[in-house]
Amino acid sequence: MPIVKKKKHVSKKGKKEWRKYCDIKDVEDFLEDQRLEERLGKFDTKPDSELFVVDTGGADGEQQDGQKEPEKPLSAKQRRRAKLAAPPKCFEILQSTSKVQDPNAKRNHVNPIGTRPTALSKITEARKEKKGAYEKKLELARKNRKIAFDKKKKAKIARQTFGMDVWGDSVPEAKGIPSTLVGDFISPEAQLHNVLPERRLRPKPPLARTVVARSKVAPPHPGVSYNPSYEEHQALLRDVVSHEEQLMKREQHLLRVTTGMFSRVTEKQRDENWRKEMSAGLPTAEEPEDKSDADTDDEVKSVNPPVKNKKKDHKARRKQKEQILEKERLKRAKIDKKKISDIYRLRKLQVAIKTTESQQEVERTQRRSKRLQVEATAPPQLSGHKTAKPEPDFVEPATLTGDLRNITSSTNLLKERYQSLQHRGAIAASRLMMKKKKRVKSYFKAGHKVTDQDVEKYVKDFKANTAAAKAKAKAKV
Repeated sequence: MPIVKKKKHVSKKGKKEWRKYCDIKDVEDFLEDQRLEERLGKFDTKPDSELFVVDTGGADGEQQDGQKEPEKPLSAKQRRRAKLAAPPKCFEILQSTSKVQDPNAKRNHVNPIGTRPTALSKITEARKEKKGAYEKKLELARKNRKIAFDKKKKAKIARQTFGMDVWGDSVPEAKGIPSTLVGDFISPEAQLHNVLPERRLRPKPPLARTVVARSKVAPPHPGVSYNPSYEEHQALLRDVVSHEEQLMKREQHLLRVTTGMFSRVTEKQRDENWRKEMSAGLPTAEEPEDKSDADTDDEVKSVNPPVKNKKKDHKARRKQKEQILEKERLKRAKIDKKKISDIYRLRKLQVAIKTTESQQEVERTQRRSKRLQVEATAPPQLSGHKTAKPEPDFVEPATLTGDLRNITSSTNLLKERYQSLQHRGAIAASRLMMKKKKRVKSYFKAGHKVTDQDVEKYVKDFKANTAAAKAKAKAKV
C-alpha cells in the first residue's frame, strides 16, 4: 500500500512565499509553447510537405515501380552557381526568423534615400549623357580590361630561352662566401657574416651629379698670381672688400638685434629702479597714510548722470526718416556713378592687366633661369650641414714678390682639397666640433715645507689671473 504524504499547508501571505510554494510549471510550459508557435508557426497551418517526407525508395533502398530515377548529385561548379541567387551567409543575421505578424498591418512603405531620382539628378544624368561621360567610362573600362588581359597572357607565355643558369646566383661561391665556410653544418647567417666587404650584397650609391660635372681643381682668380697685372689685382681687391663689408654688415645686424636692443645702466641706478618698483603703492613721507576727514566726502557721486526718457515728436521722427532716405539715395547714386566710371575705365584696366601679366611672365622667367643656374652650381646637400663657401684668397701689394723663389703660401693645401671634395659632392659637409676646455681650479695645499715666500707668490699670481679674466670678459662685452 503506497504511503500517502500528508499535504503540507504553508502560508502564502507574502510574494516571496507565494513564488516559493506555488507550482506554475504548467503555465510556463504553455506560454513557452505559445511563443514557439508564434516564432515557427502553428502545425495546423503548415502544409503536409513541410511536416512529412515521402519515401520513394523500397525496403532495401531500391526504386519502386512507377517512380522517377533519383537525380544525379550536382557538381561543385553547379552548387556554387546555385548559391549565387541565395543571400550571403553574412546577411542571415539581419533577416527576421520570427513568424509573429506585424502589429501594424497598414504600415507605409518608405523607399530608401537615393532609389527615386530627383529632378536635379535627372538633369545631371541628362547632362552627363549628352556630354558622353558614360561612353568614355565604358571605353576606359574596355581599355583597362584589354590591358589586364594582355598582361595576364604575357605572363603565361612560356620562357623560350634555356641557356640561363638558374642556380648561378644562389651558389655560395658566387656571393663571395669563402669555400672553407661552405657546408651543411654552418648556418647561412654565419656564411654571410664572413663575406668580404667588396662582395657584400649592398647596392653602392652612385656618385653625385656634380662630382662628374665639375672639375677637380677649380681655376683660381688671376689676381692670386705671384705676378698679377694691376687690373686683375684691383678686381680681386674689390671682391675681397665687398665680402668683408657683407660680414661686417651681418655682425652689426646681430649686434643691433641682440645687445643693442637693451640699454646699460649702472649698479646704483639699477638698485634705485628696483627700490621704486618694489615700493610702488606704499605710503611715503610726503604722502602720509592717514588722511584728514575734510578730504573725504560721504556723498556718493554717480559716474553716469540719470537719463530722461524723452519721447520724440512727429516732426523729429519725420526728419529722422527723411535723413535715412536721403542717406540711402546718396549711397545708391554713388554706386551707380561708380558703375558708369568703371565702364569707361575698362580699356585702361585691360591695358594695366596685360602690362602686369607680361611683367610677371618676365619675372617668372628670370626666377626660373636663376633657380636652374643655382641648382647647377650649388653644392649637393648630402648632410644636415651646409657646405661652407670658400674664403677669397688675397695677397697684399706689399707682400707681392714677382718670382716663385720668394713666394709664401697663404693657404693650406690639405684643407683646400678637403673643401673641394665637399663642394663637388664627393663627401658630405661637416662641421668642426671643438671640445670645450674644462675650467681648472687651483688650490693651495698647506704643508710644513711651505714658506712665506711661496704663499706671497701664490696670492700674487691669483690676483693677476683674476684681473686678466675680468679684463677679457669686459672686452668681449
